[in-house]
Amino acid sequence: MPAIGREISDLAARLQETAGRGWRRRIGESSFVQAGETGALPQQRGERGRRDVQRDGAPHVPGPWALLGHSMEQATSFVGRTPELIAGSALIERCRLVTLVGVGGVGKTRLAQRLTREVAHRFEHGVHCVELADLHHDPSVAATVTAAFGLRVSAEQDPLRELAMALQGRRVLLLLDNCEHLLDGCARTVRTLLALLPRLRVLATSRQPLDIGEEHVLRVMPLDVPLLSNGVGGQEDATGEIGPESSAIALFADRAEAACPGFRVTSTNQTAVIQVCRMLDGLPLALEIAARRLRTLTLQELAQRIEHRFRLLGPGGGERTAHPRHRALRALFDWSWDLCTDDERAAWQQLSLCAGGVLLTDAEQLCGATFTPGTRPPVSDLAVDAFATLSGLVDKSLASRVDVGGHTRLHMLETVRAYGLERLRENDHAQNIVRRHRAYFLDLAARAGAAYGSAEQANWLRRLRPEHPNLRQIVTAVPPAEEPAEAVLRAAQGFWLHCLTSGRVGEGAHWMQAIIDRHPCPSESPEAVVLWRRAAWVAGFLLLMHGDHDNAGRVIDMADEPLADLSAAPGPTDLTADEGEEAEVAAAFLQLRGLAALMEQDIPQASAYALSSLAVGRWSPMLLTQPQCLAQLGLAAVMQGDRARALHLLEEALAISTTRGDTWHRCYLLWILAIIHGEAGEIPEALSLLRCALRLVEEIEERMGEAVLSDTLAWLLASQGDARSAALVLGAVDRVWKPSGVPQHFGFAHMAAHRRRAVEQVRQALGQTVYTHVYQAGQRRALRDVLETVFVGHGALDGGHIQ
Repeated sequence: MPAIGREISDLAARLQETAGRGWRRRIGESSFVQAGETGALPQQRGERGRRDVQRDGAPHVPGPWALLGHSMEQATSFVGRTPELIAGSALIERCRLVTLVGVGGVGKTRLAQRLTREVAHRFEHGVHCVELADLHHDPSVAATVTAAFGLRVSAEQDPLRELAMALQGRRVLLLLDNCEHLLDGCARTVRTLLALLPRLRVLATSRQPLDIGEEHVLRVMPLDVPLLSNGVGGQEDATGEIGPESSAIALFADRAEAACPGFRVTSTNQTAVIQVCRMLDGLPLALEIAARRLRTLTLQELAQRIEHRFRLLGPGGGERTAHPRHRALRALFDWSWDLCTDDERAAWQQLSLCAGGVLLTDAEQLCGATFTPGTRPPVSDLAVDAFATLSGLVDKSLASRVDVGGHTRLHMLETVRAYGLERLRENDHAQNIVRRHRAYFLDLAARAGAAYGSAEQANWLRRLRPEHPNLRQIVTAVPPAEEPAEAVLRAAQGFWLHCLTSGRVGEGAHWMQAIIDRHPCPSESPEAVVLWRRAAWVAGFLLLMHGDHDNAGRVIDMADEPLADLSAAPGPTDLTADEGEEAEVAAAFLQLRGLAALMEQDIPQASAYALSSLAVGRWSPMLLTQPQCLAQLGLAAVMQGDRARALHLLEEALAISTTRGDTWHRCYLLWILAIIHGEAGEIPEALSLLRCALRLVEEIEERMGEAVLSDTLAWLLASQGDARSAALVLGAVDRVWKPSGVPQHFGFAHMAAHRRRAVEQVRQALGQTVYTHVYQAGQRRALRDVLETVFVGHGALDGGHIQ
C-alpha cells in the first residue's frame, strides 16, 4: 500500500507539472532554472526545483529563479508597442496586479512576454509564466500556478498557502496568460496570493478584466494604420522601398518578407498594403496570417479577397505550433462567441449592423427596451438589462467606448462586426433584427427633419452627423420586402440639411435620386402623396446644390403637378389639414423653382417664383420655405444693385430665423449681409458679420458654410491689403470644396465672382511664386486652424478667437 500511495503521489505531481507547462509546446520559454544552471535539462530542472521547494516534507524557500527565455531571442521580430511597453513597465513598478486587456488576436501574449523580458531584472527571484489556454475548470488554476513553481503538494494541502510559505520574502513576477475563460478561478488565485505575498507582482492577459480591487487595466489596442488618402507616410529610398511609419504596415511587411522573400512596401503597392491592414483593423494575428497568404496570392489579389476575411484567413495560414484558437481568424472569434452570454450574442449581432458606431443610449433601445418609431421610451428594466449586456461586450473587448461631447459612443472593430454579421445571417430572426435597425435610424432622421424649423435644429444636426455611416448603409441597401415606403420617405426630410451641412451634398443627391426612382409617387391617399412630394423636394434641392440642374428640373417637374390657383383659394385659416399640407408643399416647390432660376441668374423669374410662394400664406417650417423665399428676394436685390431693398428683405428673414432658433439659415443671411457691406467698402462691418456667422457655423459644425464664409473672408482680407492671410485662407478652403460634391458657392455666379477677384488681387500683391507657396501651405492645414490664426492675428477683429 505505501508503494501504491507513492506511485499515486508521483503521478499527481507529474500531472500538475504537465498542466503547468502546457504553453511550452507553443513558445518554448516556460522552463525555469536556478541562476547559473541554464545548462540543466528541463526534467532535471523540474526535479531540482521540487527538491529545493520542499525538503523532508517542509516548505523551503526556493533559490533565485530566472526565465530561460530571457537570454533567447524570439523567433520573429517584435514590432511597435513602445507606448504600451512604457506604460506597462510603469504600472508593474507601482501596481501589484496589471491586466493587459484586448480583443482576441491583438497581441496581448506577445506584449506580455516582451514586457516581462524588459522588467525581469527588477525581480531577483524570477519571472514565472503560466499558460491557461488549455485549462477548462476554475479550480484548476491554483494547482496549475503552484505546479509552475515546481512545488509538490498533497491532496490535503492548500496549494496556494503552501506556495505562499515557500515564496515568503521573495520578489517574484507571475505572468498569467489567457485568463478570460477562467475569470473566477484567476481572480480567487490572484487575490489570495497578493494577500499572502506582499512582494509578489502579477501580470495577466485576458479579453476581459479580472475585476478585483487590486487590478489596474492596460488596454491593448490594434496597431496603428494610416488612412488610405494619406499613404504610408514613409520616405522612398533609392531602391523604391518605403520605410513605414505605421506599426501595422511594419508588421505586415516583416511577415510578408518572411513568407515571400523580396517583398517590400513601395509607392506602387502601398495602397493595397494599407487596404489589407485597414480591413484587418491592424490586428497582429490577422496580419500575420494574411502575410502567409502571399505564398499563394499576389498582394492585389489578397486586397481584393480580404473582405471575406474569415474564409481567406483559415487554418491553412496559421502557425502550426500555435494554440488551435490562434491558427485561424474565425477560431479566434468563435472563442469570444463561446464566452458570451445569450444576451451578449444577441447584442453583438444587433450592433454589428451599426456602421461607424452607435450611441450607448441608442444601443440600449436597439438591444433592450421596446422601440416605437417617433418615441423615446423611458428607462425600464429592459433598458437596465441592455446596459448590463452592453457593458459585458465592452468588458470582453468586443466593443470600445469613446467619449463624444460627453456622451458614450460604442465602436466595434470591422473584424468584430464582420463576425457578428456572419452569425446574424445564421439567425432565424435575422430579418426582424435588420428591420429593427433600419426603422430606428430612419426614424431618427425623420425626427431630425421635423425639428429643422425650430430651436432644436443645431442639436439635431450634431446628432445626425456621426450617424451618417448608418444612414448610408440603410439608404444604399435594398430595403426588406415588408418595409413600408413611407419609412424612408419620411426619413428623407432629415437628409437635405444634414447632407448640406456635413459636406456630403453629392452623396445625398445620389441617395435621393435612388429613393425617388425606387418609390414612385403613390396614389392611395393625399397624405402619402404629400410625403412623397416632400421627399422629392429634398431630392430637387440636393441636386441643385450638387450642380445637377437637369436632374433637379426633372424631379421638380415630376413632383410639382399643376395645382389650382392658390391665390383664388380660401385663405390659409380656411384650409383643412390635408389642404394645408398640400399648400405648404406647393409653396416649397415655388421656392425651389425660384432658387433654380436664381442660380441661372434669371432675376425676374426667380423673384416671381419667390413672391408666388410667399403669396400662398402657408409654408413648411421644416423646409424653411418663408425665410428662404425672403433670402432669395434679398439676394436678387443684391444682384440688381438695390441695396436698400436687399437689406430690408434680409433683415426680415434674419428676424424670422432668429425667432425660430434656425442656426443654419442665419449663417447664410449674415453672409449675404457681409457681402453687401463689403461691396460698399464697409470692411470692418463686413468682417464683424462674418465673424458672427462663423461662430454659428461652428455651433452646427457646418463645413460648407465655413467654406462659403471663408471665401468671402479671403476677398475682404485682400480688399483690406492682407494678401498673405487671404492666400492662406483660399488654399485651406480648397480642401473643403473639392471632396464635397458642390460647385463653389453652390453655383451662384455673383458670389463666386468675389473669390475670383480675391485671387486676382492676391496674385498681383504677392506675385505668382509667393502666392503659390502660401496657397499650398493653406492646402496642408485644416480650415478651422487657418481661420483661428487669421482671426487672432487680425487687428480689425480685436484679436479675438472664434468662439
